[in-house]
Amino acid sequence: MTIKRKIKIMPLVIILTLLLCSCQKNIHTELFEVRNEGIALNGDIKEQISGVKEKPKASSKTEKKEYEPLNYDEQKAIWFSYIDLAEFISGKSKSEFKESIGTALENVSNAGFNTVYVHVRAFEDAYYNSKLFPKTAYLGEKTYDPLKIIISKAHKLNLSVHAWINPFRCGTTETIESLSDGYIIKKWYDDAEKNGTYVVSVKDDEHMWLNPAYDEVRKLVADGVKEIIENYKVDGIHFDDYFYPTTDKSFDKSAFEQSGKNNLSDWRIDNINKMVKLVYNSIKELNKKVMFGISPQGNIENDYELQFADIKTWCSKDGYVDYITPQVYYGYSSTSPYLKTIKRWDSLKTNKKVKLVIGLAEYKIISEDEYIHNKGIIAEQIKDAKKLSNYEGIAIYNYKNLFSAENEYSDRVESEYAYITEELS
Repeated sequence: MTIKRKIKIMPLVIILTLLLCSCQKNIHTELFEVRNEGIALNGDIKEQISGVKEKPKASSKTEKKEYEPLNYDEQKAIWFSYIDLAEFISGKSKSEFKESIGTALENVSNAGFNTVYVHVRAFEDAYYNSKLFPKTAYLGEKTYDPLKIIISKAHKLNLSVHAWINPFRCGTTETIESLSDGYIIKKWYDDAEKNGTYVVSVKDDEHMWLNPAYDEVRKLVADGVKEIIENYKVDGIHFDDYFYPTTDKSFDKSAFEQSGKNNLSDWRIDNINKMVKLVYNSIKELNKKVMFGISPQGNIENDYELQFADIKTWCSKDGYVDYITPQVYYGYSSTSPYLKTIKRWDSLKTNKKVKLVIGLAEYKIISEDEYIHNKGIIAEQIKDAKKLSNYEGIAIYNYKNLFSAENEYSDRVESEYAYITEELS
């Protein structure tokens, strides 16, 4: 009787033992996956161990939020030239610069402006931290960042900031020779094949110039723009009318001969168009809402014959500019009469995506008779600009002449200031 019971019990003991071993294996596997001490297992290895396919984890890396530019349907802009900035920066500490530029921007805001075109590179010298271009000599040994301060203070006043660049104008031979060997322009200058082709001296001009004929030069211009947008919350990029510095055939003779083209003017225009389109595309790849504008000469014939600037294409086709600010620096009785000139620009601007902003020469109220003797002339020009079918803003050159006039002109400037601010309000 006892022996039979033992025989019946034995199979049950064996089954329970096997089940217990199986459970232990599962426990050890689960603990290994959870603890994961010392070894980071990839998904394939974990799947082999557990038999369970791992679900992909959500990335913990947060994407950099794209800056939302501050721009206005109607630009009321003023140019801050490098001459303006030089007075704020030269010999000034960071705190002194903050105070002076802060006051200047408050002046601009109080007058009714909503946009500032700030010169950040006038001679391939940077008023910001750059790896591509040397800092401006006006900073001396100072290490603060003027552009960063300007943007911070301007945005607090709801002022849109457009970084103003001269794309091709360089410093003198002396300033280039003093540069560190790491800068691209210095490398070109020191290269026997590129000095005179990429970087060119011009008769009766102390500055050297970059030659738009070369892909590498155009790329440097675009890379310089990208560097600003990647590191600063600018609302726009602004070029003025410095493209080709001369009509002299010797300026780009070698490149033209190598091009195989037979019309120098058309070829130069095409070079500038390539640069403009490259800059536009570079901006939009980084932030579609950052604006790109160009301020060509007000004289349309000069744009083509002297600057090789294809303003008709820029005003009519997509992919070149977001706004055009012709420098219509003419009086009503000028050889290029103001009214006739702005109407020509109005008819040129056929692309609805391109804004027309009329540039005005406030500085002439102390230098030209028609401006001197006609109080309120700038305000009158603003009124006439507003009558254009394509009007979307005005820009006034420049800060110093409107806000820091010399004493002998102070009464005339104050009078004009009153008319301007009334029209901007």
